[in-house]
Amino acid sequence: MSIETNRLRALAAVSLLSVGVLTGCTPPPAEPGTPADEPDATASEAPEEEAASGPECLIGDWYIAEDQMQKFYTALSNANEGLDIAVSGGTGLAFTDTTYTYTPDFSIILQVSGAEGEGSITGGINGDYSATDSEITTSHEESNIAMTVTVSGITIDGTDLTKSFLASAPINSAPYECGDEGPVLQFDTGEGNPRVPIQLTAAG
Repeated sequence: MSIETNRLRALAAVSLLSVGVLTGCTPPPAEPGTPADEPDATASEAPEEEAASGPECLIGDWYIAEDQMQKFYTALSNANEGLDIAVSGGTGLAFTDTTYTYTPDFSIILQVSGAEGEGSITGGINGDYSATDSEITTSHEESNIAMTVTVSGITIDGTDLTKSFLASAPINSAPYECGDEGPVLQFDTGEGNPRVPIQLTAAG
């Protein structure tokens, strides 16, 4: 396979990659010689907090762990013949009530039609978002994402392709649900392909 062919395949792969008050009462002292009264167990229990629901459950500083990132890139690999991607690292994702920040910080090892390569994605993308009870929509993105990939000794700057991909996926128009550990976002893996449920956990 020619170097130019490898370079074109690597560029195609890069475009796919850019791809978290106790109340109670104290019983009176027991009289000497008599057993103490049993304390009221329910009086010292903390009231259960209601789990956040709808857009409220998105708000916070979250982390997408390596195994969740791998689920996403495995789905991308399965949807593209000849591509295999392994991930090392994770991604931060924070929501206020109106804005979000996506901060990938991971490296990849990929095989493109038999040619092995490696790369890294750093930086961040932030913007505005709105959410219904079931879906996120983002807008006004600003990005300083940086990505490089080396395949067969050829280093490619995939920054522009990565920014373009992340501007529309995988967060934008993502269905979500509120879970016990944190929100679960359905990441997009490309037109016609099934979405992948990605668990967010509290950062820190």
